[in-house]
Amino acid sequence: MAETPQELQSINTAWQIAIQEILRMVIRDMYHGGGEASFKTHIKRIEEAAVDSIYTDLRLRGTDEWTEVLIKERASNFVTTLLTSFTYDRA
Repeated sequence: MAETPQELQSINTAWQIAIQEILRMVIRDMYHGGGEASFKTHIKRIEEAAVDSIYTDLRLRGTDEWTEVLIKERASNFVTTLLTSFTYDRA
């Protein structure tokens, strides 16, 4: 049975939320011990490395140049949005 556009959107949204929460917990656990400044430094380093990797290492077969640029730009924006949403939990 084929899913409707609304079902596909809800699946996509649920997947994004799940991945975001997993990453939030992993990053918090890995980098929380060093204090807030250290946490922010680690987040920035991860963001810069991920964006660099997207632009330099990601190869998309079967797409034209315009589509590849668009996908890389959006992926980079998602990385930045996701990582800058992580905050240092003082608790």
